Amino acid sequence: MPGASRPAPVVFLHSAGLTPQMWQSQVEAVAASGEERQVIAPWLSGLRPGRPGELSLSLAAAEVTSTLDRYGMERAWLVGHQLGAMVALQVAASTPERVAGLVLSGAFATPGKLALRLQKSLIRVLPNKALADSGATRDDLVRALELMATADFGSRLKQLTVPVLVVAGAADPGLPAARQLVAQLPDARLEEIAGAAANPSLEAPGEYNRLLVGFLA
Repeated sequence: MPGASRPAPVVFLHSAGLTPQMWQSQVEAVAASGEERQVIAPWLSGLRPGRPGELSLSLAAAEVTSTLDRYGMERAWLVGHQLGAMVALQVAASTPERVAGLVLSGAFATPGKLALRLQKSLIRVLPNKALADSGATRDDLVRALELMATADFGSRLKQLTVPVLVVAGAADPGLPAARQLVAQLPDARLEEIAGAAANPSLEAPGEYNRLLVGFLA
């Protein structure tokens, strides 16, 4: 339609131990949805192979906003998994005017020791190939999880007015934390995917993509 504005872009933020390629199915699903959205999946600051750097939520969030500037994106949907989801929350909390909405998995409102132990147990069974592809070590992942465990958004979550979709596998050990997160966000809903656990976008891409594309519409 002449004069119609393009829908807000989508930025996919990967988890530690995986690469931006983890979002390939979702990038293709958004591209096939018929909407002319700009879509990118950048590396998170501090996790790019060959470019070691300090890993912190604030630095990673600042890099995301710099990426938005570089691509001419005034506001964007942020889709994140685990560390990527925490970075997305940090961006929304620090620069809410840059965020159209959030789609999160593996995020926590107030991560605690139990959640950290659960996530570390997942690292122990992560395939070596996944680590090799990402350029990360298991120590890198533990460092990332410890960063997540110290994140505390406090009352800022209750001030977020953007729509939020939290997606979790029905068998995810972190499901209680996902429910807690949704309870603290003013405009959020939780979708549980049967047959999926801690990585719903990879374990059940068809259902995840259906939820994602429907939420963006």
